[in-house]
Amino acid sequence: MSADNSLNILLRAHAANRLHHAILLYGPDLNTLEGVAKGVAEKLFGRSPEKHPDLFELRPEGKMRFIKIGSDADKVGGDWPPNTMRRLMRELRQSSSLGGSKVAIIYEADRMNQQAANAFLKTLEEPPPDTTIFMLSARPNDLLDTIRSRCIALRVDCPDVSVDDAEWSAWLEDFKSWQRALMGGVGKKISLADAMMRCYGLLARFDAALSRLSDGRADLDAGLSDELDEETLEAALVGERKALRKRMLGDIENACVSCALGGDGVPAVRLSRAVEALEKSSGLMELNMPDTPALEYFMLSSLRIWSR
Repeated sequence: MSADNSLNILLRAHAANRLHHAILLYGPDLNTLEGVAKGVAEKLFGRSPEKHPDLFELRPEGKMRFIKIGSDADKVGGDWPPNTMRRLMRELRQSSSLGGSKVAIIYEADRMNQQAANAFLKTLEEPPPDTTIFMLSARPNDLLDTIRSRCIALRVDCPDVSVDDAEWSAWLEDFKSWQRALMGGVGKKISLADAMMRCYGLLARFDAALSRLSDGRADLDAGLSDELDEETLEAALVGERKALRKRMLGDIENACVSCALGGDGVPAVRLSRAVEALEKSSGLMELNMPDTPALEYFMLSSLRIWSR
């Protein structure tokens, strides 16, 4: 459902005093999920949640981008380190600073390591009073079944997750032109040498576009540097890049399908194989293979699929 519908459902539940203490918001765009969570928080607080002392946020950090439990060795002044599950659990069990509701937002909740997930489960089983916990995830199936079963889950769709950028739109048009040429037959409509040159040109432009758009996103999020330590900020920006990359791959899939469906008698099996190759490329990226070699797999697979 849309973000507005999800927000309205949660606000009606709050008005009826039936708002669940643990809410899993999942969907393709984490920024949209955050907007819904903070919309409810604003109603609970009676004011903007930004800088609110009873809003607690937990994010992945480090190169592996895990949500950590927090170790005794990392304690600062006898307290658990910031941005750890144990620190969050302690904060939630304390009294509200302003005598009202407390709200926790766990970004990319599927990134909890095993220790953090098990500790968090105890909080869900014995929730602190006057506390609402939001878990945001684009990969809800990666959460423990025992965590999902203790939450109210709402899918939040983004009305338009395509990338709005002129250079990227030009890339998609050139990609479709390349694909149509392959469908016409290598050696007939396009030579093998030209097909390969255009393939690697598209790969280089994809990497440049992703880097440029990611850098622009980092500039927009520069204000986070005042709130997050360097390691957590780096993880947040990596998450932004992955979300952007996912949207770009979605655009490529749409271009692939629309181009194929516009062809003359295109076999459905070839279209299915092309989409499968793109999904495999996406999976390789999630396993931390560099973006360009992973997309190269899809591009070369496309060349084989459409030219046979």
